[in-house]
Amino acid sequence: MSAQARPFKTWIIQDGMALMWQGRGIIAISVLLTVLISGLGFVMPGPALLDAEGSPSLIGAIWQVIWFAIYAIPLIPVAYVSHIAVLRGEVGFAAMRMQDLAGLLHFARGMMTAALVVAVLATLYQLVFVSDLLLMSTGRVDASAALRLGVGAVAAFLVFTLFVLLGAWGAVSLQTGQTRLGDVLVVGRRCFFYLFVRLLAVVLFLPILSALVLPVMGQVVAILVAFGIPADPAFLIVSAAFSALIGCFAVVLVSVIFCRAWLRAK
Repeated sequence: MSAQARPFKTWIIQDGMALMWQGRGIIAISVLLTVLISGLGFVMPGPALLDAEGSPSLIGAIWQVIWFAIYAIPLIPVAYVSHIAVLRGEVGFAAMRMQDLAGLLHFARGMMTAALVVAVLATLYQLVFVSDLLLMSTGRVDASAALRLGVGAVAAFLVFTLFVLLGAWGAVSLQTGQTRLGDVLVVGRRCFFYLFVRLLAVVLFLPILSALVLPVMGQVVAILVAFGIPADPAFLIVSAAFSALIGCFAVVLVSVIFCRAWLRAK
């Protein structure tokens, strides 16, 4: 069936919300692990990306990549069960048992590799453009800084385009048992506009969602403080939990989009 002819009965956000509820056990474990990781990071602070003089720090960059990868670990099961739910109809813990351990580990390795690539690219972007971004935040941008920021914007667009083309790897891997680059690119090319528009909508929607939950976070922190929990630990727990929920929702939405693209393109 062509990429234009395959209909779906529900909106992507409807599927995302339904999968969040159906996989609530996996989501809860992911949130709990994220809170524990955040607590570990709080008691074991590492070097900053910039040193005391404002210069980029290699050790800080490596530390940031490592922690990005650690934070990605709880999201991998969420991505896995979301793919299985859309492609095969099994949800929750039942989805975790759809394939043998080798298939699960193959999917996890691929997703962790993708997370590491994103972490490295994001860190490099910050190291190269952080000074210009700081200048822009203060309104002091000269011509050379504006040019560099323009180059950075183009680079970010190219990386996003590459993500659109290759992001169906998980669906292709689960459905065909193979991970040939050509098969993945076929899905990306056939459904490029479909993927590009919807993934861009997710990217633009997440900051809005984060802003919407801020008042709720404040209320939850106030409740925890009223029960005797100190303000700093309460804020750490609540912010980590809400960030994990938003991250899980984003992973579910992206998984639904790429799986639907595979179904349209097959």
